[in-house]
Amino acid sequence: MLSKTEQSLVKTSYDFIDGWLENERLRGKTDATLDSYKRGLQRFTNWLADNGVSAPTARDVAQYQADMLAVYSSQTVNLSLSAVRSFYRYLVTIGAMPYSIASDVKGAKRAKANQHKRSELSAGEVLDVLATCDDTPQGIRDRAIITLMAYCGLRTVEVQRANLDKLKTNGRMVLWVQGKGRTEADAFVVIPREQEIVLRRWLAERKKLGNDPALFTSLSKRTRGGRLSTRSIRKVVKDRLLQAGIIADDKTTHSLRHSAITSAIRHGATPMQVQAMARHDSFDTTLGYIHEVNRLDSPAEDLIEY
Repeated sequence: MLSKTEQSLVKTSYDFIDGWLENERLRGKTDATLDSYKRGLQRFTNWLADNGVSAPTARDVAQYQADMLAVYSSQTVNLSLSAVRSFYRYLVTIGAMPYSIASDVKGAKRAKANQHKRSELSAGEVLDVLATCDDTPQGIRDRAIITLMAYCGLRTVEVQRANLDKLKTNGRMVLWVQGKGRTEADAFVVIPREQEIVLRRWLAERKKLGNDPALFTSLSKRTRGGRLSTRSIRKVVKDRLLQAGIIADDKTTHSLRHSAITSAIRHGATPMQVQAMARHDSFDTTLGYIHEVNRLDSPAEDLIEY
């Protein structure tokens, strides 16, 4: 465990970013590499803020890597980790920290193309998870969270960043979301009509929990009314998966988003509709999902005859 002095150094370490980047420039890094480093470190600092971590440890860096791999490619994850390692190595070099908290975290192995790291849930499993949510305030909140993931494909960070004033109704209920790598809510998802009641029930409970702008807040005594962290949201989903008897290692919080996308494909959504719902920057990402669904649902092997 870090001493109080060491924790103080960690908390103020981000004052050294300009010096770190200049040091990397002097070492021969190009402007493009420095920009990538800066973005990579920013992802890490955003993750720390979202999870309420003020004095990160090696365990936090490892958890950051795991969370990143759920939504980013291994190449993006490794680039961000390179920036984090470089930054903390610099802090050690100038005597701002006694050791690097990132030195022992290895890079992620590159996954094969069109192979997702998280499996989708079956339709029955999704319904079983939702069925674990009762009519208590916690059950109503958890059902709303899982509904947004399973029916609208929200990522954990999008649920965590969602604000009350971004849930709007004008003919249809929509939620404007702030996705990965975004600084503001710039895309929206449409709530299926039959699921609107789930959100309205949570809004009725949410009114009792204070004036925080967050759509989803804590119900515990210590943090009641405060915005849920991504860690808390993952725990909510993990607990519901366990209650539903779903214990496979490859079925996680991100599996709900995976399920939403593949279900839309299987039920006739066009590639453009899927890309808009999933908020994929690259159409190739959407095609990866379509390829995966078609490979399983319409395999060439079924056409072989002798």
